[in-house]
Amino acid sequence: MSQERKVIILTGANSATEKAVLALTIPPQHKIEISKLDLSSFTSIKSFAQGLLTRDSTLPLNLLILNAATIKSTLSKTEDNFETTFQTNHFSYFLLIHLLLDRIIWTSEQQQQRADPFISRIIFVSSSLHKQSEGHKNFESLDVENLDGSKGYDGLLFYRHSKLMQMLCFNQLNKILEREAKEKVSLIAIEPGFMPQTDLSRESAIYIKLLMKFILPLAPFARTPEQGGMVIVYASTSPDLEKQSGIYINKFCKVDKASEDSYKEDLQKIWWNISCDLTGLVEKKLI
Repeated sequence: MSQERKVIILTGANSATEKAVLALTIPPQHKIEISKLDLSSFTSIKSFAQGLLTRDSTLPLNLLILNAATIKSTLSKTEDNFETTFQTNHFSYFLLIHLLLDRIIWTSEQQQQRADPFISRIIFVSSSLHKQSEGHKNFESLDVENLDGSKGYDGLLFYRHSKLMQMLCFNQLNKILEREAKEKVSLIAIEPGFMPQTDLSRESAIYIKLLMKFILPLAPFARTPEQGGMVIVYASTSPDLEKQSGIYINKFCKVDKASEDSYKEDLQKIWWNISCDLTGLVEKKLI
């Protein structure tokens, strides 16, 4: 990444992983601003985007890191009447991306005019749990009529499905941008690994919080927020990834494959259109 002014948006900067990312990437002389962004509220998403875009018509948006997420042990609803995990982990990001996308593309165009090779990037922080595993329901089993959890609720399953829904739309968006804005936005999904010391379980039952805080960090497969943060930093800044898009980076900072389901074009189109309907972006639906 060049040394010219860059603007980075990092969601959830109050959690352990984001604090690690900031510590690893932001020199003391650089400016950090904190803005309110409630991923459980479409009103908050729209207010944040409008405030950002109207404060300065020349403000670049070089890097959007979609990291904040949640998992619930019991069913809860947002003010928009969606199940909290789905809205926080996917629908709100879907809306935010579309509200900021024109400015992100414009930023790359300005960079290219200055011969700056850095293409604006959108980083999707995914999870290995979006991949199918033995003993879990497959993605097709998710009832479209149960997005609010009224027909039955499994917190872990909803989390897995929210992350797979994110990857389906990630792959669909990459195809759209390849046609409409080639080499102007780089989409990169990353898998930081299992980090029990993050705030992901902040709204879970007390026994889960205790397990995540004191027991699971000792597991050999557990990773620290700093280790997970390094994957985000690599995906965000590495010159090795310039002009690459639609790639999935694993916890070892290697290009890998996402789940098989995430590459199914029929599922991509179905859940893209559902996401458009539920976020009010009907003009973005695919025919």
